[in-house]
Amino acid sequence: MAGRGNISRLPNRRAWSRLSPVHSPITHIFFDLGNILVGLRAGEKLRSLARQSGQELTAFCEKIWSHERAHDYERGQHTCEEYFSLLAEDLDLGHAQPALREAFCDIFHPLPERVAIARQLAVRYPLGLISNTCASHIRHLEATYDFFPIFSPRIYSHEVGARKPHPDIYTKALVAAGAQAETSLFIDDLAENLETPARLGWKTIHLPPKSDLATALAGQGIRLP
Repeated sequence: MAGRGNISRLPNRRAWSRLSPVHSPITHIFFDLGNILVGLRAGEKLRSLARQSGQELTAFCEKIWSHERAHDYERGQHTCEEYFSLLAEDLDLGHAQPALREAFCDIFHPLPERVAIARQLAVRYPLGLISNTCASHIRHLEATYDFFPIFSPRIYSHEVGARKPHPDIYTKALVAAGAQAETSLFIDDLAENLETPARLGWKTIHLPPKSDLATALAGQGIRLP
């Protein structure tokens, strides 16, 4: 299980109430992680391993992430050791399992403009994360990027045993944050992950890659300083 790290001291609820814009009913904002706060792309380690295996990059990546086992891993149903042993066998890379583990995490790149906006929002709103992810990725991300402390709670699928769009992961986020669906906003790059929270009463923002987050927030009545 990924370490949570130290949570930065954030304003209390009363302070948030004073600072929140009076024209907006939103009290809590939740973010997805991949393609929202960090970008996704195949890095050189992943590309190199695909070449070594003699496979085209797209097909190689599909074997890793399109397999149902990857979803089970994101539900916490496999340990890292179990998962990578099985994956290496599938890819005929049993001899290169350490390199496979590194390549598996070589898919992220920073999105500093998005993170800067999140930091501005954290002054006025409690922020949370809701992410379909796994222990390996979270361990890597929390060690690489410094923005995680502004988010509490951090709801990771492998820790709660449910992936988006299952209702349980959104419910657990609300409970952990002490929030209500009707005054919560969720931002995700996949429309399919927004249907369930919308049905449950959440406000939502569909934010495909390269979309402007500030403009989307303004559409919900949230304007940045």
